[in-house]
Amino acid sequence: MSNAKSLKMMTEFQHLDNLLDAKASFEKMHPGVVITIEQAADHAESHRALQSDEAPDIVESGGWSIFNRKGLFVDLLPHVEETPGLKEDLNPGVMRVASKDGALPGLPVDVALPLILYKRELFDKAGIPYPQEGWTWEEMMETAKKLTQRNEQGVATQFGFGFGVDVEEIEPFVMRNGGRYVSPDGTTARGYADQLPVIEAYRMLIDAYRVHRVIRRPGEPSEAGELHEGFALIFGFAWFAGAVVRYGLEDKYGVVGLPRMPGGENANMIYMGAAGISAKSPNRELAWAFLRHYVLERPEAFRHANTLPITKSLAERSGYTDNPVWRRFIEELDVVQTSGFYLSERWNSSRQLINEEIIRMINEGADVAQTIRGWTRFG
Repeated sequence: MSNAKSLKMMTEFQHLDNLLDAKASFEKMHPGVVITIEQAADHAESHRALQSDEAPDIVESGGWSIFNRKGLFVDLLPHVEETPGLKEDLNPGVMRVASKDGALPGLPVDVALPLILYKRELFDKAGIPYPQEGWTWEEMMETAKKLTQRNEQGVATQFGFGFGVDVEEIEPFVMRNGGRYVSPDGTTARGYADQLPVIEAYRMLIDAYRVHRVIRRPGEPSEAGELHEGFALIFGFAWFAGAVVRYGLEDKYGVVGLPRMPGGENANMIYMGAAGISAKSPNRELAWAFLRHYVLERPEAFRHANTLPITKSLAERSGYTDNPVWRRFIEELDVVQTSGFYLSERWNSSRQLINEEIIRMINEGADVAQTIRGWTRFG
């Protein structure tokens, strides 16, 4: 790599500090190599670039949609197998989701999953034991009810459960109840989104808003403050955990797995993007060397991160396996499954419409089963 060479990389991400650090350190290690970074506005621009005669060597994209399109990216599995020890080092849960049809179109980046974080102070003040692994949905609801407080006007000053309104965020509970939004090949939602395990999971969650009143409804007045203030249990992704660690609040928060659902499945969803080598790249070996450096070889990238490393060794070198918050997130990677949003672009593009219907179920009492059965038109 001592000869002068150049790589062109296109990224859809907005915050480039980590990528620019990797570029600088790689160029320093390999004099004569120049890496040019361009930003894409969206998936469509990345897709057009990959099909052009001057395609970038590397494309980094959030989500997974362009990595589902055959012929755009080099299969990285041969590179993985040729790199001593890497195949065994890569997290098997991440690889299970990232690999498709026996190929690996990109190295996962921006990896995150949800768990339950709880604010110890609010539990201690109420004299309630901290949640334990293996707890059930019913136990979580009972805990959340005890920790929800309202004033004389009925306005919450503290909520038992901090949770948003998003079909993706509900998906882990669907999975844990034995349901899936779309078929494994992503071709249809019929026979999947409209089935009882999905409907049952949604009924339980809608009851948390409407019956138990432990989650703030969309538009509901509140005096509970921000998520880190008056919320006892928090459905938190890695970016929330990253803030807890970054501000040294590990002693104020505990972390526990998602509750067991009646379906009894131990599963969770995972967010991730990827960086892959264009099938048109003339510099595949150099591109692979930079990808390894960028994604796999730099523990400093995770010192103030909101994402999870994808190898066991990097998790150790980054201090994740010793940190009480991060350690539980790393453990959860063992049970992650492929999200419907990675399997089906059509389902993914319908997210806003689905969320509007979820809000109607919460705020207007729209029939849960009837509403969800109508979602087969989205996939």
